[in-house]
Order: sequence, then structure tokens, then C-alpha cells
Amino acid sequence: MNFKKLEDLSYICKLLFSNYKIPITFIDDQGNILYELSQNHKSHPLFPSKIDFFRSLVEDDEFFPFPVFQSVMNIENVFYIQLPPNERLSGCIYVGPVLYSTFSDEMMHDLMEEFHLNKEKDQLVQYYQSLPVISNLHFMNMSMILYYMLFQKQLDLAEMIQMNKEVENNKIGMELVNRRFSEQQDNRKVKYDIAGEMKVYETIRAGKKGEIIQVLRELIETVEPGILSRKSHLRNQKNLAISGIALATRAAIEGGLYPEIAYTLSDFFIQNLEDLTDSNAVARLLMNAFLEFTDRVEKSNRNKYSKPIHVCQHYIFTHLYEEITLTKLAEIVAINPSYLSTLFKKEVGMSISEYVQSAKVNEAKNLLSYTSYSMSDIASLLNFYDQSHFIRVFKKYTGVTPKQFKNEVPRKSP
Repeated sequence: MNFKKLEDLSYICKLLFSNYKIPITFIDDQGNILYELSQNHKSHPLFPSKIDFFRSLVEDDEFFPFPVFQSVMNIENVFYIQLPPNERLSGCIYVGPVLYSTFSDEMMHDLMEEFHLNKEKDQLVQYYQSLPVISNLHFMNMSMILYYMLFQKQLDLAEMIQMNKEVENNKIGMELVNRRFSEQQDNRKVKYDIAGEMKVYETIRAGKKGEIIQVLRELIETVEPGILSRKSHLRNQKNLAISGIALATRAAIEGGLYPEIAYTLSDFFIQNLEDLTDSNAVARLLMNAFLEFTDRVEKSNRNKYSKPIHVCQHYIFTHLYEEITLTKLAEIVAINPSYLSTLFKKEVGMSISEYVQSAKVNEAKNLLSYTSYSMSDIASLLNFYDQSHFIRVFKKYTGVTPKQFKNEVPRKSP
């Protein structure tokens, strides 16, 4: 879109800011701040000005036709969208900085240890505590919304992540910090076997449940130990996991999984990544995501259900946190409840109530593995009658109680 007025751009930014409360700054090609929206946002204490901070994130004379995400010192995050050069209104829109999780003493300790910035500790603490917190997924969605509002062009999440992986721009802006960061780059890179990575996605696309674990193990063996095993770079590992989940989502859809189901799965796994504080937990979640996508594709290809049954399954999967009844499902597919019950049992091999219980138990396993919810919280969230009912149903489908299952999770190898 060719903006002729700053008012057009400010209107779009104001709409976005009113919903997300994330700082938005527009800097023109001459380095002037023409528009800014923020809420109690402090300037970065290691940069002379906001302009210096933002301009340090952009590769000189390089134009990217998509939102570019940058992480500063592995803690704060910004994305920027460039307006096409040589237009009447040209420049760069910066959104952020934000944090993907609440700033903690542990993060401060890692920052001080890595960049030796003890003199600036108090200023940095105040700065980071002032930043808004938003999940990585919501921040990416925000970038796609802004991009569409600007150019009326749809973006694919997986493609956007992949394009960002190819943008090798990790400048921090301040020479001292940049030099220390650069000195450690060779030790931070993780080398991947591209052929092995593609084999993983091909296996997911083909729904080869029996092969996916071995394929993943072979890929893991090709990764050089390095930065991802260090606590201070957990954010980097999460970003790689998000990229993997996005690509697995596309592979599953290409393999025949309903897009609505695939994207719902993707959202669940990406959102739960932000709550993890251990690299092993991230690795477990990523492997389980790949296993889940492969299993779903395999079942989708094996069971060619009729449209009413597909509709019911999708509704069940996307409404696990609500009460799901035969009457409600019958209304959705416009079929007599008694006939729907018979048809579902004939095609799926279990009753609707059993299928709902099984789906809720699978969701409970995810909540037990990747969140801090208690058993009573999960029982309530998934609409079980009470905690005792939840435990009985969970044991019926897994052979163990929720407590036994949760106690086993940390000991499972990735």
C-alpha cells in the first residue's frame, strides 16, 4: 500500500496499540521519529537514544518484504516492518520491545554473567521490568495482522519464520556488547543436517508413526552440542522449536490433516513453550509435538470418516474445555442424535462419550506435562464432574493416575 499521509499509518498503528498495548514507533528514512505510541516505556540504558536502539536492528540498505524479528541480548524482542523505499511515505515501523516471559532474577544473573554489565544492573532491572510481556505466538500474530493492514497481503506463519531464519542479522548496536557477542558466535552455532531435517517433515507428511522416533533420533545425533544446552540461551532453543512446530504443522496439513486441527495443535504447543524453564522440557515438548502431528496424519489417512464424523471430531477437539453433549453435536451436523450415535460408533469404533473422554485425557496429559496446573485445576478446566471422576477416567485410558503420570514426566528422555 502506498501511504500518502502519515495519518493513514498512525490510524492503523493506533488501532493495533489499543488492542495490544505494545510500543509502536515509526522512523522515516532520514532517522526522524514521526510517530510513537508507548505506555510507561523506558529507553534502553545501553543506547544513547531510542533511534539508536531501533536503527541498530536494521541491516543497512537491506529491504525485507516481511516482518523481521530481532532479539536483543537474548532477552527483549522487537519486530520491524519496512515501508517500500522511494515512496512518498517511507521508513520503518518498529513494534516492541517486549519480553516473552516475566523478567526474573535468573535472567538478570545470566545477562550480567554473559555481558559483564554489572555497573548498569539497576538501570537494566528497571528497564526490563517496564517492558510489556506477550507470548511469542501472539507477537508473531500481531506482526501478521499489522503487515496485512499495511499491504493487504496474507502471510504464512511457517514461511515467515523460515524467512527470518535466513536473516542473519544479530547486531546489538552498542560496539562493546556487539564485540563480545561476536566473539562467542562460533561457539553458539548449532549445525543441522538439512537432509535429516527434511526427512523428519517427510515422515510427518506421510504419517509414518512407526518411523518418526527413529528419524528424530538420527537427526538429534547430527546436532553439535553447544549453545542450546546452556541455560542463558533457552530463548534460542524455544525459537528453534517454534520454527520446527510451524514447519511440522504445514507438513501435517500437506499430509491430509484438517488445517483447523493442525493449527489448533500448533497454537497449543507454541503457547506452552513460553512456560518452560528447562531445555530438556523444550526438547520433550518438540518431540511430542512431532509425534502428535505424525499420529494425527496417520489416523487421518487410515480412517476415511464421513463428513458428519469429521465435523464432530473437529468440534470435540476444539471445544475440550467445554461440556460436549450428543445433543449439541447432533445440532451441529443436523442429524438425529440416535442415528449420529450409531454412525459414530460404527465408523470410529467407540461411542461419542468414550471419544470425548479419550480426547480430554490426551489434553490432560499435555497440561500435566507442560503446565503447572494442579489436578483439581485440570479436572475443572476439562469439565470433569470432580477430581475423583477425573482420576478414574484418566486411569481408564492410561493405566496410571494423573499423579503417577506427572511424576514420570521429568524422567522421560527427549
